[in-house]
Amino acid sequence: MSTETLKKAAIICFIIALGGLLLGGLFANREAPPYPDRVLAPDGTILFTGEDILAGQDVYQRYGLMDHGSVWGHGSQRGMEFSAVTLHRTGGKVRQQISISEYGREYEQLTEEEKDLIDVRTRRRMKANNYDPGKDTLQLDAAQMAALEENAKFWESTFRDGNTDYGFLPGQIPTQEERKQLGRFFFWTAWVASTARPGADYSYTNNWPHEPEVGNVPTTETYIWTIGGIVSLFITLGLFIFWVHRDRLWYGQPMGVPLAEKLVDMPLTSSQMKAAKYFLVVILLFLLQTSFGGLLAHYTVHPGSFYIPIVGKLIPYSWAKTWHLQLAIFWIATTWVASSIYLAPIVGGREPKKQGILVQILFAAVLLVAVGSLGGEVLGIKGLFGDAWFWLGHQGWEFLELGRLWQILLFIGLLAWLVIVYRAVQNRSAKFQDEDFRKLVNFYVLSAILVVLFFAFGLFFSRGTHLTVADYWRWFVVHIWVESIFEFFGVAVISVLLVAMGLASAKGALRVAYFTAALVFLSGILGTAHHYFWYGGPSIWLAIGSVFSSMEPVPLFGLVVRGLLEYKSVKKEGRDFAYKWPMYFLVASSFWNFLGAGVFGFLINLPLVNYFEHGTYLTVNHGHGALFGVYGMLSIALLLFSWRGLVERKHWNDRLLGVSFWGLNGGLLVMTLATLFPVGIAQVWTSYKEGLWMARDVSFFERPIVAVLGQLRIIPDTIIIVVGILPLAYFLFKTFPRLKAQEIKEEESVWDRLGVKL
Repeated sequence: MSTETLKKAAIICFIIALGGLLLGGLFANREAPPYPDRVLAPDGTILFTGEDILAGQDVYQRYGLMDHGSVWGHGSQRGMEFSAVTLHRTGGKVRQQISISEYGREYEQLTEEEKDLIDVRTRRRMKANNYDPGKDTLQLDAAQMAALEENAKFWESTFRDGNTDYGFLPGQIPTQEERKQLGRFFFWTAWVASTARPGADYSYTNNWPHEPEVGNVPTTETYIWTIGGIVSLFITLGLFIFWVHRDRLWYGQPMGVPLAEKLVDMPLTSSQMKAAKYFLVVILLFLLQTSFGGLLAHYTVHPGSFYIPIVGKLIPYSWAKTWHLQLAIFWIATTWVASSIYLAPIVGGREPKKQGILVQILFAAVLLVAVGSLGGEVLGIKGLFGDAWFWLGHQGWEFLELGRLWQILLFIGLLAWLVIVYRAVQNRSAKFQDEDFRKLVNFYVLSAILVVLFFAFGLFFSRGTHLTVADYWRWFVVHIWVESIFEFFGVAVISVLLVAMGLASAKGALRVAYFTAALVFLSGILGTAHHYFWYGGPSIWLAIGSVFSSMEPVPLFGLVVRGLLEYKSVKKEGRDFAYKWPMYFLVASSFWNFLGAGVFGFLINLPLVNYFEHGTYLTVNHGHGALFGVYGMLSIALLLFSWRGLVERKHWNDRLLGVSFWGLNGGLLVMTLATLFPVGIAQVWTSYKEGLWMARDVSFFERPIVAVLGQLRIIPDTIIIVVGILPLAYFLFKTFPRLKAQEIKEEESVWDRLGVKL
């Protein structure tokens, strides 16, 4: 296929994928489970209203409980699964009430035949939908009424007195009214998860979580579309291999290494010099993020406590989890911002006027948003913002914890970054003659634009938005932005890097970039639907999510493989390649694309597997392998590529970087394969045998083998921090005073300084 054909294919795939997901969202919005205007007792008395449910949802978000537990499987995987616990307790109480009503005895005192009869009646009672859409009311029977009251007492004591088994500190939800509202919200989530959707024999959440006692078992669609996902993988993989070999996409002549060698000695522009301090902020954010990861691992074994007592009393699990996630986004995004600022004058061939000043202003803005949002999240969790919590504190959504004001400021900062980079890369001079290189630059700019635009989807929902609808838009950021658009941007960055390092021609890189982008758009955007399986949407998501998410592993490696082949040819000729460690980290990113994103992702995305593993450590395992492994290693590659061009040649230390490389990758490999993965398998087994609530119960984490694996987490955490990050941090701070001279003036040709004609 020609480059132009591949370009058209990428555009068509993007339009089809995004259009399909948006149309599905319109349908899903109409099918979202109702917030009843009034919930009635058996005698018609109003127990609470839809406004009370939404108020409870506000409490759930305000205090960051999505980062301390989960609802319908989305959120933290160590704390309580609030909807599953409430459902289990509700089902048990309903069963007990029916037993007493029918036989005058408690369920445990019945004969086996009597228990069987009560079990059937309990499942029918729990599946019966007593919601009246005409009156917008939900009528509870006596058994459900008793369950509501018992659950209210349970959540009142849990959040008033604390629960050390789950790391809940005393007074975590400070007022009785808030605790009452929260209990009503959790009761509603359990009702949605159990009662049958009108016209169907399964619940609004497609019978998730697994709870056989209330009739929650996998649906027919879950089985059928699991088969569809497997078929989709093999068809896509076959076509991928066919196209790669037919069109020789990974083949062609490399450029060689002259440009890479000249980049090492090229003097700096003002903006490049000022971009250097961004990377120091990156490594500090990275170190802080992994330190909070270590604290979370400790909380897994010893909830709410630490070797230093004040830490456990001061920092709740939700604070630690919030910062662990937000800092990951911040350090990765800041790396991409800084590296693109460094690369822009090289790609565009000149330094625009006042570029250094703009980079300096953006740096101050990055610090403001980072410090302001992180501090606001802590104060929000502590309940210190009152009604302004949504804007200044903790929004309550995993990966989008930062307050709405900080989110808007971050969006403005990303727009400013676009302007700054575009000023440098847009070049209409006569030297910009290579058509393929110009198209590659346009591809790079477009990818940056999409990074900014798709972050804006996080502004499409607000406080009080329906839980199902809000999560629909949230995944536009968490999945599409991170797993599709970030990957698109990553393809563009890797393409430019490989060309800059002399490991691929612009024409070859552009063809592979378009080909990969087409598959990334089709699989990554529509593949988002696998996050909607159990979150209150219609069963159509089972079909879309299973088929397209199964395609996601296929395009995850290509350009880096090509780059590795070219690096091997360079090494074979005996040349000392200056960009050895940036190249190795690109290769590591490719490896984690295969294992973390591809293998671990495909393992959990099939509907039937996902039904039992959703909300377990297998999801955590995939998350670490994909986010840290793929985008983390790619970000470090970008950092080191930029730093190689910033620091004087004689102060470069390959040995120190080698230690960091093996520390980061070895530690992550041990963490995923030796701790997270086996715990996740044990959880899935428990979920299948006894229900998800038991797989998330404290008794599961106290099992000897699980406790031992939890203790062993200290090994990979220590390797990552001590062997991986600290040597890299030492290297950056040691060489920061050894930056090359700033000699290239504004509007001066960078290409003339390089001595090459692109």
